[in-house]
Amino acid sequence: MRLSDLGTWATRHEGNRALGVMVVAVCLCSAPAWGQEQSPPRGPTELDRDTGAAAPPEIAPRSPRWDFTLGGQVGFPTGHLQVGETGAAGTRLSLRGDLGIDVSEAVTFDAAYHFTPRDAIRASFLYYFLDGSSTTNQSLVYNGMPIPPGPVHTNANFWQATLAYERTLASLGAGGQLIGSAGLTYVYFNPRVNGNSEDFYLQELPVPLLGLRATYPVGEHVSLTASLSGGILPWINSGRTEGGTVFITQSHADLGLGLAYAVTPALRLEASYQLRYFTQHEVSHEDNNAFLLIDNGFRLSLNYRF
Repeated sequence: MRLSDLGTWATRHEGNRALGVMVVAVCLCSAPAWGQEQSPPRGPTELDRDTGAAAPPEIAPRSPRWDFTLGGQVGFPTGHLQVGETGAAGTRLSLRGDLGIDVSEAVTFDAAYHFTPRDAIRASFLYYFLDGSSTTNQSLVYNGMPIPPGPVHTNANFWQATLAYERTLASLGAGGQLIGSAGLTYVYFNPRVNGNSEDFYLQELPVPLLGLRATYPVGEHVSLTASLSGGILPWINSGRTEGGTVFITQSHADLGLGLAYAVTPALRLEASYQLRYFTQHEVSHEDNNAFLLIDNGFRLSLNYRF
């Protein structure tokens, strides 16, 4: 199958956007890696033995400086969205029941630069698809506007950008590692219900994150992987005003458990279970907005190092 055919397949299957990205990425990244032949180490030649000259010393392999990861995820979200305006409390809308968001999709991209064998700077980008449609038989209130009984269409997509410093803390077996990280993350969230949007992003602030990531080899090519990260911004003055001073709190927690397979020394494919918890609440004299996402997902990712 040609790469253009795979791209056409991924476009037609819009409901599987995240996995479609992964199918194309696997082909693009693995083709050049599989096509390369590894040359054996050079030993003494006949001329070396005749002249008595020493064979050139073996050159130690250089640690990879860069690594890139592309991932796609499909999940089953729960949670709620509530937007109040001008002192009127909005209806707490459940993601699954009221808004019809039964399935989530996400695409992730990470890039890291290892400036020493143990230290790196990593930038990550996550885009979450939370779209849904439902029908309500009662009146709802969102952002100060009534929603009469009938169809409800929701777009609660958001993106998240993270910048973190990483350091290898310990070695775990032959090739395994325990890595710690510390950084900041920012979420851009602007949900729309029946075309009525609420700009959460105007009050959002960067949130500090701490994390641990571990790999443990269980075979020649297979490793167990685990990751845990989280951060919290307690109730704080956001420095913004909207009908009065806006106070905000925000929390993040992410857990991952998976298996990684080394296709080549530079290319690794990983399948994992992902649990995501994200909540935000902002309050002022005018607004009372809250969002909660708890998502159980399956992720497929591809990592390339050089």
